[in-house]
Amino acid sequence: MKPISFLQDNSGGLSATRLAFLLWAVGVLIVWIYSSIQQDKLAEIDRTVVTVLGILMTGKTVQRFGEKSDTSGDDSTGQGDKVKKSLGTIPPHQ
Repeated sequence: MKPISFLQDNSGGLSATRLAFLLWAVGVLIVWIYSSIQQDKLAEIDRTVVTVLGILMTGKTVQRFGEKSDTSGDDSTGQGDKVKKSLGTIPPHQ
């Protein structure tokens, strides 16, 4: 498994939400390790930091269910393909 595959969604495109979650989690881990070393004990992680982490995870979960529920590619206005092209979920040449 390639590390880049963690950042890809089901269609193979890169996910900005996954990247944001990964960067936030790694950043928190690095700061927590550094802070713990400086204090010579395990540092406490602030609630707001954990809240942002939870928001990012929740957003990705909701986004994933939204992607799964839209399988038809069309809606009542006939704009389904146009929206998907603008989001980059289908190739523009279709």
